[in-house]
Amino acid sequence: MKKLIVMLMVALLALSAVAFAEPYRSGNIAFEYDEKAFEISLDDNLDDETTVVVYGKNEAWGHTYVSFYLKDLNDGEKFPTADELAKNNDATVTEGDWNGYKNVLMYAVEGDDGMTRNYFVVPVMDDDGHEIDDMLEVQIGVSKIDDEATTMERDDAISAVVDSLKLVDD
Repeated sequence: MKKLIVMLMVALLALSAVAFAEPYRSGNIAFEYDEKAFEISLDDNLDDETTVVVYGKNEAWGHTYVSFYLKDLNDGEKFPTADELAKNNDATVTEGDWNGYKNVLMYAVEGDDGMTRNYFVVPVMDDDGHEIDDMLEVQIGVSKIDDEATTMERDDAISAVVDSLKLVDD
């Protein structure tokens, strides 16, 4: 009986460590990721922007990544329009809600390299909620996989990362 109680306590401690783990944070971008499935790469960050790329480790997933790019819109810079993005990327751009954010511009591009890149361009409002202050671009790049189960595993792992995304104040 004592052995069972000890095992239960160890399991509860392990679960509590997972439940209360701090999300990964770089600048104002915070998210959670499975260290067994992904690795982090920080690109050069300038004062007014933050870029974090999460690469898939599983070779069966092909080339897989999620990129978070947060840029401060300086004076005179404007958030792109759907028409501008469509013209510049030769893509159909839609606007809607995504991952809890409003008025997000979304499009996908099929690359010559066999990858699909999905873009979500998110307007980040100022503290008063009146003007667009920053721009968050989330890019999800995936290779084509012929195995449906592997595709679902990869897509679920990507969704877990993206669903945990939060923009946080300093």
